[in-house]
Amino acid sequence: MAISAIAQVDSTTTKLEKVTVTAASKFEQQRKDSGKPVIKITQEDIEKQSAASLADLLNQYAGIEINGARSNAGQNLSYFIRGGNNRQVSFLIDGAQVNDPSLIASDFDLRLVDLGQIEEIEILKGASSSLYGANAGTAVINIKLKEAARKKLRVSIGSFVGTNSSAEDQEISPDEVTNSINASGRLENGLTYAAGFHHQYTYGLSAVEPLDGSAARPDKFNRINGLGRIGYDNNDNFKLTSYVSFDEYTAEFDNFDFTDADNETYSRQIRWGTNAEYKYADQGSIVYNDVSTHTRRDTRSGSPTVFNSDGYSLDLFNKYAFDLSADGSHQLKTILGFNFRTNSFESDAIPFGSTGFEQTADEDETNFQIYDPYANVVYESGFGFNLNTGIRYNIHSDYDSELVYSVNPSWDFQLEDSTLKFYGSYSTAYITPSLYQLFDRSFNLGNPDLQPETNKTREVGVEWFQKTTSLTLSVFDRRSENEVIFVSDPVTFQGRYENAPVDTQVFGFEASLQTRIADRFDLAANYSFADRTDDLIISRVPKQKVNASLRTKILDRTFLTLRYQYNDPRQDAFFNNTTFTTDPVTLEAYQLIDLDATYKLKNRDLTLFGGVSNLFNEDFTELYGFQTRGRNYKLGLRVNL
Repeated sequence: MAISAIAQVDSTTTKLEKVTVTAASKFEQQRKDSGKPVIKITQEDIEKQSAASLADLLNQYAGIEINGARSNAGQNLSYFIRGGNNRQVSFLIDGAQVNDPSLIASDFDLRLVDLGQIEEIEILKGASSSLYGANAGTAVINIKLKEAARKKLRVSIGSFVGTNSSAEDQEISPDEVTNSINASGRLENGLTYAAGFHHQYTYGLSAVEPLDGSAARPDKFNRINGLGRIGYDNNDNFKLTSYVSFDEYTAEFDNFDFTDADNETYSRQIRWGTNAEYKYADQGSIVYNDVSTHTRRDTRSGSPTVFNSDGYSLDLFNKYAFDLSADGSHQLKTILGFNFRTNSFESDAIPFGSTGFEQTADEDETNFQIYDPYANVVYESGFGFNLNTGIRYNIHSDYDSELVYSVNPSWDFQLEDSTLKFYGSYSTAYITPSLYQLFDRSFNLGNPDLQPETNKTREVGVEWFQKTTSLTLSVFDRRSENEVIFVSDPVTFQGRYENAPVDTQVFGFEASLQTRIADRFDLAANYSFADRTDDLIISRVPKQKVNASLRTKILDRTFLTLRYQYNDPRQDAFFNNTTFTTDPVTLEAYQLIDLDATYKLKNRDLTLFGGVSNLFNEDFTELYGFQTRGRNYKLGLRVNL
């Protein structure tokens, strides 16, 4: 279901400036004390859109464009945050970085995760390598999995069924079915547990839209998610949780010349990790987060490949807050930490003219390790001035070491019944090439001579809070050196990855509003602008994007939500099989409107959901040559026992 707007306010009864966030400093801070605006997606926000995908949900926020989220369910996703790319986004699950080392950008595949597994999400935009390491160039997205219920047993069951058709083919059939069950609890001795199973099956929509106008067969997407957690919490000074997850999907796709085909991708990722915190003093604790991943990815097509990759990430840090005043309002919050990452992958492919698989990458050669000591200090003056600053020394097994840093002052003023905050930041990021970009031999695209990318981001902004209203305005400028790009020879058609010969620069502006109107309507809206200042094109990224939503209670326990999204024209390119050239193309602007309704029984143990996405059946293009979803319907329910 295409959800095309921003999520609602966290809670109409909670003052927005008192909402706590952790992404900016790894300490809990009220929004007014955070030097950077942090997007927090709460469990309430997720439940309001439980029929959406994770990519749909993220696509609603200022500065974020998840390209491919509005297409076939198996479509590859691109993370264009503030005009950046996949390599510049760092994904964390419960505080530990996750990725697939065999992917082109060594990023994380959002298609693997079911939204029902998630408790909350925090998004920190801007260069954040000093606190989160390599790849944190445009954003850090920290996904927090659901915690165990506070009682001995809680069971939640969800089921949704809907259509999945294009604007041209408005067949009404149940082509999308999603089912989930979760159970969790907490025993009197402090033991906690949780388990969940999720399944999604989607059919009805072809991956490509043939250029000759011929009909294309639907391409299915089939996903299974399993998650188990066990832990201990003494409700005093120690808690520990270990988990294992199994996520796999099969996605059919068509040929890259936009013709119908029986190709498919199989992807399976097994993750296991541990999160622990020991509070050794009222103001101090030691935090340990780690995660291991094993991914297998098969491409079954005319150019079959098999990838196996392994990744491990560990983050260990000490946090201590020094009180500089008797009432605790004047503090120095410190972080001293160490981060370790190792990635490797191996691959096999059938070379052109051969009939059997041959190894194209050996994990003994295609691997690297990163060792990062880091420190961060937050100074809270108690009279409105705050300073968040950090450094990290990146030690890479294959590249020279690099020092990254950030400086982020802010000043908030308490007005009569509101808070006004000004902030600014200057931060650097260090992004090393992925293993695929360095060593790929399946398609001979790798380039072992690539150099790491460095970027610098400057940002200034202002936030205003008044009870259930908040307004955020920010302006940023990012300059990147040695950005990795794909270059193709127009004569031989052979391509490979290269460092950009010139620096790239992106300028942007973002505005976000959340408010309650007449104590009845919850309004949320945002506007994003991002543009290259060097006259080059940001492919598939809208220069301007608008999201808005309006939620109201129309009857007792019945809520109606109207959502709107506008995307500017975008530039794309495709390979022309007639002229054997790469031709530019402009994708037209489009607008989407969705309508959702929810009904909760009095005891709230049962919630009914109904929705219409792309209400006016807009025929639009997200990626040149690929299908998008037209008007579709979805019904569902969620039961808590």
